Amino acid sequence: MKRSSQATLQSKSSMRKATALGLLRLLREYQPCSKADLVRHSGLTAPTVSSGITFLEGLGLVEQIGEGKSNGGRPPEMLRFNATHGYVASVDIGGTRLRMALANLDGTIIARWSVLLGAKQKAPEAVCCLIAEGLKTMCKQSQASRDKVLLLVAGAPGITNVTEGVVLSAPNLVGWENVPLRSLLEAQTNIACAIENDTNLAAIGEHWKGVAQGVDDFIFIAMGTGVGAGIFLKGQIYYGSQWSAGEIGYFGVNGRERGPMRANETGQLEQAIGGVGIEEEWRRILVASGSQASEELASLKATQIFDLAKEGDSRAIEVLNFVARIVANMITDIALLLNLDMVILGGGVGTHPSLCRKTDTLLQRHEFARPVLRSSGLGTEAQLLGAIAAGLRQVEAKLIP
Repeated sequence: MKRSSQATLQSKSSMRKATALGLLRLLREYQPCSKADLVRHSGLTAPTVSSGITFLEGLGLVEQIGEGKSNGGRPPEMLRFNATHGYVASVDIGGTRLRMALANLDGTIIARWSVLLGAKQKAPEAVCCLIAEGLKTMCKQSQASRDKVLLLVAGAPGITNVTEGVVLSAPNLVGWENVPLRSLLEAQTNIACAIENDTNLAAIGEHWKGVAQGVDDFIFIAMGTGVGAGIFLKGQIYYGSQWSAGEIGYFGVNGRERGPMRANETGQLEQAIGGVGIEEEWRRILVASGSQASEELASLKATQIFDLAKEGDSRAIEVLNFVARIVANMITDIALLLNLDMVILGGGVGTHPSLCRKTDTLLQRHEFARPVLRSSGLGTEAQLLGAIAAGLRQVEAKLIP
């Protein structure tokens, strides 16, 4: 009998939590709104809605903001979600820069912080110290209580075991092999943390606020210092059995012999069309052309080479065509395997308009396996916004005890 009573209590508690969470989601979607609005949107009875709102107000998640417009009777009391009940911090650990943002529970960014990573600041412990410093600075800037930061989500540029919070390898950083990043960050900040691959976060960001809104099957390809992909299938990130899904930097390149893959080394595709690879191809073409190139011309960065191609420089056009062919072939292979709706090119190199146009021209030759190609709508914000979106999703389930 006692066990039956406990089961009944647990069932009622679960129902109350589910009802309150449903009302909270509706309130966040339609705010500001009245209890009558929530009755209409939820299909629940007025007493159930009233009880649920009272419960949420007691938790500090809902606040009254005054009377609304009357339709002839007593003006309704308007409600809104208390977005300052807590905060989520997002971190993008890049090869050269660390960027952070602090957002309230509506996802509105209230503070930012960034720093260039010096040679001695790329080790895991040094990065964690910088993150703690950035969090402290953002809280001070926004006057947000550090105790109300409910979760910190960090994106790392490498193969990441999301469940364990361990960065298995990140060849573009120093000493990043089997790094227990979540444990290190939680010890440094005393805040709950979650760890993700940075390109996966970019895909989540594009689905939340960018060009992939409403698209549930797409891939985000990041091209910058490194090359990687976030695979988004059936509305969620696909990780694979050993967390390496999307590590397309290790793809082979046509005409090049492929050696053994090493987790602590960059892959063949990344070596060819990552920023450094593009710049090496540029210098090779300059030498092959027999023209006397100035030091300034020889030291152009990848995006500057693409700018020069737009101006009609034949050598730069050759580099652009070289990169676009590899990217188009890669996208076609992925499309044949996954039959995606969309491919998004992101990163400092990937979003260059000349590369996007040339790649799309090559893709349009095909009769099928021809996904829509888009340039990232969020640019460098994609990772930070993705971390915020992932954080809000995790925090929501913990808001109601």
